[in-house]
Amino acid sequence: MSRHLYFVCPTDNLEKLIEEKYPQENYYLTSLGNSIKFSNDFIEEINALIEAKGIEKVTFVLSENNQFILDGIKSKQFSKIRELKEFYAIISEKKNDCSKSYKEENIQTLIASYFLNLKMKELSLNLFNWISPKVDIDAKLYNKEKNSFSQIQIDLLEPSSVFLN
Repeated sequence: MSRHLYFVCPTDNLEKLIEEKYPQENYYLTSLGNSIKFSNDFIEEINALIEAKGIEKVTFVLSENNQFILDGIKSKQFSKIRELKEFYAIISEKKNDCSKSYKEENIQTLIASYFLNLKMKELSLNLFNWISPKVDIDAKLYNKEKNSFSQIQIDLLEPSSVFLN
């Protein structure tokens, strides 16, 4: 049986859906909107967990309608939460970038994809050298209307992912 670590937002309530869709030995770490910060101590704990449990895959998951990303785009009701200040600042910056090129209804998915790509990169850079080749890291978005998980979009908000011919 494969072992899988999921990073989820507790407000999305995706654990039961993940268990139904991906029945394996699953582990979960939560943070609001997947705004998790990879401090040195926390990275050591993640590396130890991956090694101790024999985790083969790590997936960052958010709902397309994640309330923290939506709040960061619109009302900023939770902006006084200290841990979310930097998260909301990035959302505002990316919202401004998006509004120049994309329709309003696509912005939330683009920003969620941006954050998930960012978290994948951060974790990849921080895994121990002997663990990194053994672990596959990906990200998914959950669509409630379709009741399905899909791979995230390529990072359209990151300039290094845009190629001009």
